[in-house]
This record gives sequence, structure tokens and C-alpha cells, in this order.
Amino acid sequence: MSSNNLSKLKVYYGWARLNKIRKKPALSVIFANSAACAYSDRAQNALNKMQVTYYERFQTEDEAKDAVHSNRIFTEYSMFLDDRKINGNLDYLLELNKKSDRNNVKPAELDKINEALLKGFKQAYRGVIFKKPLNRQLEMELEI
Repeated sequence: MSSNNLSKLKVYYGWARLNKIRKKPALSVIFANSAACAYSDRAQNALNKMQVTYYERFQTEDEAKDAVHSNRIFTEYSMFLDDRKINGNLDYLLELNKKSDRNNVKPAELDKINEALLKGFKQAYRGVIFKKPLNRQLEMELEI
């Protein structure tokens, strides 16, 4: 992907901050929708309240097209670790994130994102203990 194929907007990967509202650990991916607003001190403070960021990258032009129709500074997508489909399996959660980005991000950068999130998980959720599931039902993913 060449540099002229990238926008000025960023994508922030991290782990959601736990507070009174958000009580469950989650992978948080936040897309900036406005370069002018997103890089202000006030917006960065809001971003820091939402998540602990471990990786940043610039959006591709295709990703940035969605920002044109948004009336918010940031758009957040979260995947909760205790979701029924994920069942506390950190590796599976990171694999789902990797699959969702595979059309916009090079494989080498996907590995860097995965590595940064894995390292950051222990930092972000020191007091939270998650056990890997003992057995997991086999899944079939069909592509048509």
C-alpha cells in the first residue's frame, strides 16, 4: 500500500478502560472521523478515557470514506472478551480482529497489531483474571 493510498485519519487499537459504565474487558478499535477535531487535546483526552492505546495506524482511503457521513469525532468498535462467541479466549478474539482488518491492512502490519495488543492485554487488565476455555466446540466457517 503506497503512502498516497492513506488518509490523514487514524485508527487506534487498544483495550477498553474499565469504569462505572464499562465493566467488562474488551478489545477497542477506534476510528477518527475528523482530522481537525481528532488531534485536538480535548479529543485526545476523550480517547484516553475510552481506551488504553497500544497501536496506531493511518486509515486507508476506503476506510476514510465512512468518516464523511459521521457526525462524531470518533467511531468505536468493541469486541468483549466474555462474549458468548469468544468465551474468554484471547487468541480467538485477536484472530477475529485480524480477520476484520485483512482487507485494509498488510499481513505484516496485522501481525504487529496482534503482537502489540497481546502485550498490552496484561498491562491493561492486571487485576482481571481470564482463564482460557477448557474445550471449545469445533466451528466451521463457510465462504461462498
